Amino acid sequence: MTSISVIVPSYNRANFLREAINSLTAQTRPVEEILVWDDGSTDSTPNEVKSLSGPIRYFRGENGGKAKALNAAMREARGELIWICDDDDIALPGAVERLAGVLERRPEAGVAAGSYVRFRDDAATGARVETGPGYWPDLSDGSVLRHLLEDIFLFQNATLVRRALYDKVGPFREDLARSIDYDMVVRLALQAPVVVLEEPLFKQRKHDGARGPAAARHAAAQSDAVWKQADRALFAPFRESIPLSLYAGLFDGALAQRAGLLQRACVFARRTDWDSAINDFKAAATMDPNVALSEVEQAICRRALAGKHGMVEATSGPVRARLVQVGRSGAVGTQIANALARGALWRGRAAFSAGRLPEAAQIARFILSLGLSARGPQPTVPAPPLSERREPLHLAV
Repeated sequence: MTSISVIVPSYNRANFLREAINSLTAQTRPVEEILVWDDGSTDSTPNEVKSLSGPIRYFRGENGGKAKALNAAMREARGELIWICDDDDIALPGAVERLAGVLERRPEAGVAAGSYVRFRDDAATGARVETGPGYWPDLSDGSVLRHLLEDIFLFQNATLVRRALYDKVGPFREDLARSIDYDMVVRLALQAPVVVLEEPLFKQRKHDGARGPAAARHAAAQSDAVWKQADRALFAPFRESIPLSLYAGLFDGALAQRAGLLQRACVFARRTDWDSAINDFKAAATMDPNVALSEVEQAICRRALAGKHGMVEATSGPVRARLVQVGRSGAVGTQIANALARGALWRGRAAFSAGRLPEAAQIARFILSLGLSARGPQPTVPAPPLSERREPLHLAV
């Protein structure tokens, strides 16, 4: 059997750490070691770890953030498979057995992953309230890589990775204050197949405490703005490091290159990087300009407005005006604008149903503007067959 190292980076979570580590020592398949890397905690973490039993190796360093702690712990890990677990979440008993079994049966896979449930302890009653995952895509459509580029849905507690793959992609980025797990899982998926089990493997704790490293803490109430900014910063280097050929490699068909441009536009629109997205929409509109968009391509455009960060930036005057220009650029531009308008429709309905009338009105103006711009000529050549690859091409280091 392959050996497994668990890495638990921790910072001031003594009140949660015991439950987290006990869930690791209770696994149906024992792990060879549990490395607890204390990132300079100022609470009772050292004593808490000393009181626990199991194959625990405790390390302590100066506070430098999660990425630095993980890189240091990785140098100490001895296992062939690496399981990184947060210090406040709870692994379900059969998690590592299920994940390791996948990698042992599938030697071509570099990552095995699963789903999760969220939970919160009610402060008033002490009751534990569980909900489903925050976001989980339809994995019957498209590749795991495409879904990961659009949004994060795999988390470290439900992700087992070959040590050799970590060595191949390089260390965690220590320049990132947050989203280091998202950056890493994208880099892993770019290099090797990811096999996903659609079953819960851990419980993700939701609480109102501070988040992030000591130098950049933020409260849960500030989370949306902080993560939006982090998401843009995270994906900015991917604009250069992920070639268009990889986006095109997500698709199979004569117009895979155009679909790749639209897919890259979708990815960056969901990051609210509309400058990058519009450049790709414009380029796609001029590629085979008389050949109609396939349903696959139209769906890509609709997803551009379905990201977790919303579409408020898209409805602003300058961005809306540039998208209108795309709609007026020709037959394919007309179809792109129509698909974007259709993608915005459900957001407008949701805002109206929730009583957010100013937002609903703003989205309605956006839809109207794009709809008016998309009254131009239609493509004269039917769309050729296009499909998504279940297992896309991967990068070569």
